[in-house]
Amino acid sequence: MSLTQALNTAISGLNTAQARIAITSSNISNVNTPGYSKKIAGQETLTLDGQGAGSQVADIYRNVNEGLQREMRGELGKAGREEVRYEFFQRIQTLFGTPQSDAAISQRINDLADAFEQLGVTPDQNSPRIEAIESALQVMESFEKLSSQLQDMRDDIDDQITDEVDSANTLLSEISELNTGIVRLNNLDQPTTELEDQRDQKLNKLAKIIDVTTFSRSDGSIVVYSANGANTLLDRTPNTLSFTQTAGFEPGTGGSGVSLNGEDITDTLRTGTLKGLFDMRDSEIPALNDQINELAGELRDAINEEHNKGTAFPPPTNLSGNRMVAASDPLTATGAFRVAALDEDGELAAADSWADITLPTTPATVQGIIDAINGSDAGGYLTASLIDNKLVIEGADGNRVAINELDSAITTSDGREQGMSHYFGLNDFVATTKSSETMTSAAQSSSTTALNATASSFTISAGSGVLAGGITVNYAATDSLEDVRDSIRTALQGAGMSVAASEEAAFIIEDGNRYRLVLDHTSNMTITDAGTLTSKIGMTEDQPTLAGNMDVSAAIQNDPSRIVRGQMNADTYKTTTAVVDSAAAIPNLGPLVPPPINYTLTVSGDFTDVNIDYDSTTSLDDIANAINNSATLTDNNITASVVFDSQLGGYTLSVKDANGDPFYFSDNGLPNADSLTTVLGLGIGFGVHEGDNSAALALSNTFERSDIQFEAAGGLSGERTSLTDFAAGIVATTATKASVSQSGYEFQSNLVTDLSTRIQNEAGVNLDEEMSDLIIFQRAYTASAQVITTVDEMFDALLRAV
Repeated sequence: MSLTQALNTAISGLNTAQARIAITSSNISNVNTPGYSKKIAGQETLTLDGQGAGSQVADIYRNVNEGLQREMRGELGKAGREEVRYEFFQRIQTLFGTPQSDAAISQRINDLADAFEQLGVTPDQNSPRIEAIESALQVMESFEKLSSQLQDMRDDIDDQITDEVDSANTLLSEISELNTGIVRLNNLDQPTTELEDQRDQKLNKLAKIIDVTTFSRSDGSIVVYSANGANTLLDRTPNTLSFTQTAGFEPGTGGSGVSLNGEDITDTLRTGTLKGLFDMRDSEIPALNDQINELAGELRDAINEEHNKGTAFPPPTNLSGNRMVAASDPLTATGAFRVAALDEDGELAAADSWADITLPTTPATVQGIIDAINGSDAGGYLTASLIDNKLVIEGADGNRVAINELDSAITTSDGREQGMSHYFGLNDFVATTKSSETMTSAAQSSSTTALNATASSFTISAGSGVLAGGITVNYAATDSLEDVRDSIRTALQGAGMSVAASEEAAFIIEDGNRYRLVLDHTSNMTITDAGTLTSKIGMTEDQPTLAGNMDVSAAIQNDPSRIVRGQMNADTYKTTTAVVDSAAAIPNLGPLVPPPINYTLTVSGDFTDVNIDYDSTTSLDDIANAINNSATLTDNNITASVVFDSQLGGYTLSVKDANGDPFYFSDNGLPNADSLTTVLGLGIGFGVHEGDNSAALALSNTFERSDIQFEAAGGLSGERTSLTDFAAGIVATTATKASVSQSGYEFQSNLVTDLSTRIQNEAGVNLDEEMSDLIIFQRAYTASAQVITTVDEMFDALLRAV
């Protein structure tokens, strides 16, 4: 080897050592730089014409474990999703409170129960009434707060989705630019490791937002996919994600999804913060709203059911309903109710100022009930009318008004049965506007999946429009929500409605990631289902916004004395005409011509009707014995007694329910003058007593009931339980989800940290190793320099010799 070759070889060694020292220096200076990976410069022999000519630096590469990188990106996406869930479930738990919190909705309902309990003990005092109203207002406020703040969270989520989509688009653009830089440097045979580090960091950030997978091309660029290759986010150039925010959320509404090149890809998301945000906005929060809506509806109905059975003392001068109705609205009704005009002391305004109205009326409409009231004996002392589409019963000449629902049952549009006063909302404590002009199904997970209801049909009818005659809709077990909607539209069109109008009358709305069937008409609708489909999908007049639209009746807030105390008398009856001999045939009773048994007195109540036949030979004792010998009546503690009335100078009949439960008589001999009711003057002698607190006690007992049927809502199973227990179940469920989300977030965070540590241990800079390498490279550099010095001296010696 010549001196020149030795010199060149030493210079190459010098350059190689210098380059490796430079890389080592870069490693040391970036030891604390996040995302920096250790750079390694390979070294190889330099050959010329097959002869060794020193050394040179080979490729510079990163010490990165690609398998761990891919695993960490997957876990980063899961951590992003869990982080979102943790953040919002913590907020939700703060909103709902813990099971031990005084501010929790369950505790507020407990406080209301305590207030009603005190009211039941002392209903005549004003302070318990005010306490009950204030407690109820707090419950209503809690429902409104829960409903509105849940929707505010959905608004916040929309803001975050916008930010995350913008961040993802920015990251994709930056990754694309880095791809371009890497390709360019590769073409110039320049190192690309620094750009690859930056690209990895961008990919990690992107992976936390949306699940990603990558494919590397031979030129060093990568292709980025989401949903395991289903969506291409980046291939040479980035594809843009887009999202449109919703202008304010309401319960029962949905928001837009994220789109890629105009195609909605929301359902393909698997992990990442976007997945967590959409889950919370479209699934978890709407489910919570369904739960509080179910609780709110059952609370309203349970309180109003009892409140409408009673009457205040003194009785009010008018009763005004909460249900929006039209005179022509048809009613499906059975039983009877009692309406009476009383004075301020609770006594009957007159002996005949009361009447029992048998249902259904003729016609079986709202107007039919109005006409029946106004045409009854009580109609001379009070008036029923529609004012602003609400039923109003008002006393005449200063008379007061009271109602006893007896066994009346009017079927609501969604199949529930309510007493007459409860149905119209005449004496509601919790005020909501009732209407079935719009009916909505419960949220369904799919609009295209078979509902699996047994094949049958249902009828939709109304008091006006094309539904006045009713339409019949057939359905099959394979029908989906969309199929049912289309069948309704077809039936509406068959009844004369235009295609456009039918599409506005029956449609499906998105509620988060669920679906609801909506029926909308110009008048109240009634659905009668021969099968089970409408109950299966939960068609109801109560809207998803119910929880945020409840209040204590304005009339009660303005006058606390309108809270019910007792019941309009329907448990004590007496005849007003005396007979001289209770064992002898009652004079003037019944027809004098055969057959011997011509008329029937029927006793009705919350039991099977009991018929007592009578004719002209029947005595007062016969009537009493028939009542007392009836097993049905004695089982219900209804007894009759014949008592001598010294003031009337004869015997009278008294019939009473020892439990205070309502019952009533109907006489098919009426209106004939020889009917038992007319001859003996059988009826009630008073309206309501001041000391009667039965209604107040029944109201307080509402919260002790454990038989309230709650429908399945928001992931909670349907069950029979109490109001407080169902409320506590909601609070406990949110607390559990908050705890589970925290555990999930901590687990994923620890897993990401562990993977990051493992990656750093392999790819990170170890100062001890770098210092050791630095010594080696320094010695190599020094040795190469010494070779150059030696060769230089040899050249000098050669020159001197010449």
